[in-house]
Amino acid sequence: MTALDLAFIGTGNAFAPGGLCWNGFVAGGRFLFEAPPQALQSLNRMGIDLDGLDAVILSHHHGDHFLGLPFILLHWKYFGRSRPAVIVGPPGTRDLATAIGRSVYPGLFDIAFELRWVELADGQAAEIEGLRLTARRVEHDARLSLNLGYVGELGGRTFAYTGDTGFCDAIVGMARDAEVLVAECSSVDEKVPIHLNLVDDIPRLRDSMQPGARLILTHLGAGVSADHLRDTLVARDLERYRL
Repeated sequence: MTALDLAFIGTGNAFAPGGLCWNGFVAGGRFLFEAPPQALQSLNRMGIDLDGLDAVILSHHHGDHFLGLPFILLHWKYFGRSRPAVIVGPPGTRDLATAIGRSVYPGLFDIAFELRWVELADGQAAEIEGLRLTARRVEHDARLSLNLGYVGELGGRTFAYTGDTGFCDAIVGMARDAEVLVAECSSVDEKVPIHLNLVDDIPRLRDSMQPGARLILTHLGAGVSADHLRDTLVARDLERYRL
């Protein structure tokens, strides 16, 4: 069975506690989940070839998940990318990215490669260079167009990512079927309806998973630990995990 490689370019929540980089990770060396503000810097520090990325996959439009996208596009534009790239996200992703990108870097989209936009609603799926991706609506900021988690199938392995969310049926279903679940854990015990915490939510999510399935915590608040949870680890900035 093919190993699933996850490289975390950041693990912090929106407030970057203790100096953590904002959350994002690369699956299989080719698929970047989230585009946090420091994405380009972290990818370079980890030695990940940006032109080797096939897609950037966004869960929602909050700045800590989205605002690194113009820098990724800038790199692709000026460092010779020639093959197609895909940006995946909820409805409105293309309009928002275009508006921001053209405002901060005029001419950003005058490019020599094909840039494809895939906007997904709840339950919709896409196939991208060997990655089968299915979107799931999660409970986060109702003022945004949509908040998504994702189920992915890559190299015969099934993994899922909660995105930012409160505890809801969608993530329980994702947890039940995934070999590896990447879940947000924004605090230790603070009760915020649109986020998960370590004390109340993560044990319930862990209990929904199959024996031997792995849980990885990210989008971290200060003090998050996995010492009391089976088959669970807390992701660290600029670390790679082979599962």
